[in-house]
Amino acid sequence: MTFAYSESAGLVRSALGAVLRQRREASRRTLTEVAAEAGLSPAHLSEVERGRKEVSTERLLAVAHALGARPADIYSELARILGADADRPAWPEDPPAKLRLARALDVLLSTVDALLPRIDAVA
Repeated sequence: MTFAYSESAGLVRSALGAVLRQRREASRRTLTEVAAEAGLSPAHLSEVERGRKEVSTERLLAVAHALGARPADIYSELARILGADADRPAWPEDPPAKLRLARALDVLLSTVDALLPRIDAVA
């Protein structure tokens, strides 16, 4: 069973940028407002929304916080745009692969938990 799908970095950046822009526009917030709240320049956020610049996890969390969105919701929307199939199992059948994914998820959640107080302190 094939689990990983190969996407180009540009495609992922563009899709993530589209998610962020759609959420910002849906909340009727300007680029300047969201950028200021997230601690970014409006130019940098604009480049991220257009898929031209990478965004660090810390900055992505700050933007999500500024938008009032959970990071998990942003990642879920990104997954749908990139073609995640609801009928395909989210976990591979291979036990070692399950363990690697579980460890990676644990690290990601620990990082998010550690960063949230810092983001709240900045906001």
